Amino acid sequence: MKTLLFLSTIILPLNFSQAAINMEAFTDIKQTFREKIMEQSRYYSPLLRHVDKSFIQNNDRAENLVDNPDKMIRSLEEMEQKNLLDKKLSVAPWSDTYWPIAEGMIGARYNDPEMRFGAWSDYRSYVLSHPADGLIKEKRFDVLSPGEKYDYLMGILENGLTEYSWREGQAYNDQYHEVEAWMGLCHGWAPAAFMMPNPVKKVSVKIDEDDTLIFYPSDIKALGTMLWANGQFETRFIGGRCNTKEPGEDNLGRPKEPDCLDDNPGTWHMAIVNQIGQFNRSFVMDATYDYQVWNQPVYSYKYSYVNVKKKRRVASLKEALISVEDWKADPRRRVRSPGTKYIVGISMNVEYVRESVPSLNEFQPSLFAMASYDYDLELDSAKRILGGEWYSRQHPDFLWVASPESRPRTYGEQLGNSMDIHHLSNDIKKAAAVNARNGLPFGPFVYELFKQSARP
Repeated sequence: MKTLLFLSTIILPLNFSQAAINMEAFTDIKQTFREKIMEQSRYYSPLLRHVDKSFIQNNDRAENLVDNPDKMIRSLEEMEQKNLLDKKLSVAPWSDTYWPIAEGMIGARYNDPEMRFGAWSDYRSYVLSHPADGLIKEKRFDVLSPGEKYDYLMGILENGLTEYSWREGQAYNDQYHEVEAWMGLCHGWAPAAFMMPNPVKKVSVKIDEDDTLIFYPSDIKALGTMLWANGQFETRFIGGRCNTKEPGEDNLGRPKEPDCLDDNPGTWHMAIVNQIGQFNRSFVMDATYDYQVWNQPVYSYKYSYVNVKKKRRVASLKEALISVEDWKADPRRRVRSPGTKYIVGISMNVEYVRESVPSLNEFQPSLFAMASYDYDLELDSAKRILGGEWYSRQHPDFLWVASPESRPRTYGEQLGNSMDIHHLSNDIKKAAAVNARNGLPFGPFVYELFKQSARP
C-alpha cells in the first residue's frame, strides 16, 4: 500500500515452490486490504464486469462515489461551460509515511539513526535490545516512536499500540518468512489526509511537573493514520478489483480478465470532475490496475481533448467529437456502449498526494506525484457520458471515499467530552488500554492533538 518510491528489495532463501506459495499468499493479503475498504461501503456489490462490453456496470457508478449525486454533471458540454476542465482542491491533503509493517508500523523510531534495516526481523531485534523503558529513564523522549510516546503517556507500555504494531509484523513473518515492503497503513493515511486537519505544529504534553512529551506532526499523523486504518467508518466504494499480477491483453490492449477492466473511463471522468471540480473534496484512488494496492488521495486534474480518429490533440470539444456513423473503422466498435452516438478522446493529468518521510520538522509540505491517463468517452445524442475505453495501460483500479461526516469511533468516547491532554484521567487510560487491543488510539485524544497542532 505504497508507491514504488519506497520499495526495497528483500532476498529470501526460498526455493521456487516456496516463492510461488508466498506470492499467492501475499496476493490474498492484498485482497484482504481491499475487502476491508469494500465491506464498509454502502454501495459495494461483487458484480463482475463483462469483458466484451465497455458500458458502466452497477458496481461502478460515479453517483455512488460523489458527495452530491443529485447535482452530478454528466455532460461534457456542461463541464466545459462551468470551467471544469482543470481544478485543484482549495486545501491539499497532507503527506505522511504509510508506516510500513516491515518497520514496525507506528512502533518505528523514525528519529533513531541506528534504526535503519532491510527486514522486519532486524527492526524487531533492535527494539527488543533497546527497550522503550530504557530511553524513558534516560529522558530521550524524542527517540521514541509515535506508538511508544502514546503508550507511555497512557500507561500501557505493555499491550499498547506499539506491541499491537509489532504483532502485525510477527504474524506475517512467522507464516511467510518475510513482511513485504509495500504492506502498511496507507488505507488509513489516505482518508485521514483529507478528513482530518493538517497537523503542522508540535504539541507539548505534560507528563509531570518536570517533564514534557512532545508530539511532532509526524507523531500526530501516525496516530491519525492508525485510527483510520483500524477504525470503522462509512465509505463509498466503486470499481473493480484486479488480483492478477500481469493481466493478459487482447489485440486492442484491453485486459482479458473481466475484473481488470477496472473503473470505466466514463465513471472515472464523471467522478473526478464532479468530486474535485464541483464539490471540492478529495477521494482515494488505487492508482494501478493490477494486483498491487496504492491508495492515494487525489488533489487535482487537468484534461484536454483528443480526436481519436485522427490521433491528435485538438483545442475544442467540437474538433474532438466523432460521430460513430462517420467512423466505421473504429477498432473498438464491437464493445461500444448501447446508445453511443459520439466518441471523444481525453488526455488527463492527475495530481495526487504521495507519501513522505517522517521527521521532527514542523510545517511539513504536502508532496505530489502525477499520473497521465488517456481514454475515450462514449456519448449519447445529448452528449451525456455513457461509458468509455482506456488507451493507457495504467489507470485506476478502484475509487473510494469516506462519507463527509463520518469518523472512526473508539471505546469510551464520552470520556473525551472535556478532554485535557495534560491531565488524563484513569478512566481515559483504561479506555485507551481497551482500544489498543484492537489497534486503535483513543479517538478524543487524537482529535485534540490534531486540533491543537493545526491551530493558527
